Amino acid sequence: VLYDAPWTLALGGAIVGYLTNWIALKLIFEPVQPVQVGPWSIQGLFLQRQHEVSDEFAKCLVPATLTSDKLWDNILHGRGARE
Repeated sequence: VLYDAPWTLALGGAIVGYLTNWIALKLIFEPVQPVQVGPWSIQGLFLQRQHEVSDEFAKCLVPATLTSDKLWDNILHGRGARE
C-alpha cells in the first residue's frame, strides 16, 4: 500500500500506542483510594487485587529464586564474598 505521506502511519501508530498505554495504566493503578459512585466502589484494578496478586507472585518467585541452595551459594561465592 502506497501513501503520499508514509510518516503518517508511524505517527498514527505512536499516538494510538501512547493513548492505549496511558488508558491501561490509568485503569490499573488509579484511583488509589476507593471512590464511591452510587452503590459502586471504584478503585484501580491492581490495587483491588493487590493481596491476591502478591500471594501468586510469591508462590511463583520463591521456588525459582529463594531456595536455600541458591542463598548459601550466593553468600559463600557471590559478589562481595571473601576470597
